[in-house]
Amino acid sequence: MKPLPPPLAPLRLPPAWPGAQPPPATATRGELPRITVVTPSYNQAEFLETTIRSVLEQGYPALDYYVIDGGSRDASVEILRYYEPWLSGWVSEPDRGQVDAIVKGLARAQGEWFNWINSDDLLAPGALWEVAHLADADLIAGRTQNFYAERLDRLRLSRGFSAREFVRLPVESRTRWHQPGIWYRTAALREIGIDASLHYRFDLDLLIRYCLRYPRVRYSEAVLAYFRLHGASKSLSQAEKFGQEHVQLLEKLLRLPEATSLHADARDALAALAWRQTLEELQLDHQRPRLQRAGELLRKAAKTPGAWGINATVDTLGRILFRKRRG
Repeated sequence: MKPLPPPLAPLRLPPAWPGAQPPPATATRGELPRITVVTPSYNQAEFLETTIRSVLEQGYPALDYYVIDGGSRDASVEILRYYEPWLSGWVSEPDRGQVDAIVKGLARAQGEWFNWINSDDLLAPGALWEVAHLADADLIAGRTQNFYAERLDRLRLSRGFSAREFVRLPVESRTRWHQPGIWYRTAALREIGIDASLHYRFDLDLLIRYCLRYPRVRYSEAVLAYFRLHGASKSLSQAEKFGQEHVQLLEKLLRLPEATSLHADARDALAALAWRQTLEELQLDHQRPRLQRAGELLRKAAKTPGAWGINATVDTLGRILFRKRRG
């Protein structure tokens, strides 16, 4: 493959971006598993070129890379045409959103391993070589570095993966995860399927069902992806919808016969989500005096099994009693 052309515009890289890394000296094309990366995109020309180059600059010879665009009206198509010789394929057509685009990419995938990198995120330098090195598992999970335009944010680890731990996230769980750093076996992912009726918690739903069937996980200490935080990102602008879909996926899980072993944990998780809603309502209710609201919290907690096992309970009580502004 010929070298990449110069960027069309200044790249939108994270602070302290490590830059391209040379492949391992022992790597040869014959030893490498084919890896598919899919980038779903819609009107993200501001970031899209940076994302594309973060994948292509891996220097990984067994790369299978698709960009699935939802019919953007900005400069996205111009960018895709510019990089077309280096892509395995791309489309720009109306779709039903991010999940629909990922499903389209999965249908095209030729790789043994699969992940999606959204059009405002980046694949970390050397990530594909790390995945290839860890390929004796069902799932590969590495670190993800969150970042804002002007600064790095929290480094998100991956550990404690199991179907049960993912179900128990609202209660208490030892799992830590962030989707951009997680890689699936393509054949297994096709078997499990992505629920396109979900738009915000589809990745968690997928991990629960995937790990229930394919539990072998390899963890990496390497940063495999960079996750961009900005005002238009779903995780910041639509947090309430994530919570609503979390309830939906747990209720769906209770209807799955193959997930019977997880039903008790799903019921605990639903109770925990309902309790968190109670905490939020009490914390935001400024019509009653602080002591009255704190008393109601204590009475509700006494009647709710496991309420004090949720860390936010004591924190909310403190906020009600000791916040500086009067209730």
